[in-house]
Amino acid sequence: MTYSSGSPNSYFRQLPDLDYPSLANNRTSAYDYQTVKNIFKRAVMRDDIFNEVTAFTKYSVVGDERPDQVANSFYKDSALDWVILTTNNIIHVRDEWPMGSQDFATYINEKYTDQELSNIHHYETEVLRNSRGQLMQPEGLKVPSGHSITFIDNGVLRTESKIKQVTFLEHETNLNDAKRNINILKDEYLTSFLENFSNIMTYEESSQYINDNLKKTENPRLISP
Repeated sequence: MTYSSGSPNSYFRQLPDLDYPSLANNRTSAYDYQTVKNIFKRAVMRDDIFNEVTAFTKYSVVGDERPDQVANSFYKDSALDWVILTTNNIIHVRDEWPMGSQDFATYINEKYTDQELSNIHHYETEVLRNSRGQLMQPEGLKVPSGHSITFIDNGVLRTESKIKQVTFLEHETNLNDAKRNINILKDEYLTSFLENFSNIMTYEESSQYINDNLKKTENPRLISP
């Protein structure tokens, strides 16, 4: 995520401010405040938003692509990487964004030995059809090693076992690759999204309210020096 405040579209520029009791050693009282960004103010996409298929484009993250690179490709502004993340409800980038090749290699080498990587993690079904081409078994289902299915094919009772081994390396690769499938908010909806996001970031009136973009908070454990 682009944290630089240089671009008007950077994430920190969207966050409201917070007057927080100063922790500086040279403060004169417990009532000295400093203005900071409210990094705890967050917005997430409602699940039903993803039903608006016309607003999104399906995309698969390529290779070592980062969120800022994807934002630059679609919006011509790398500072809008936070839009890519927010519209996919990604909060923890390290865990929820696909790892690049070097990071992935480091991850699996720290987690497994070479022998463990080649061991069987589980078994999965492969596509199985009858003689008329009808699907009898879909692919990708986790099953026991001795899995088989029985069905009638042209009046003949058949028992078939069509499964494959999935190693620990393949399993980890599949988990990482699954994170590559994301939704991209179409460019024509971007302005509306930014406006709505700005409204969400606006403070409501309360005892701490100063203005729409600033509120004050107290630290009861802070005493005057």
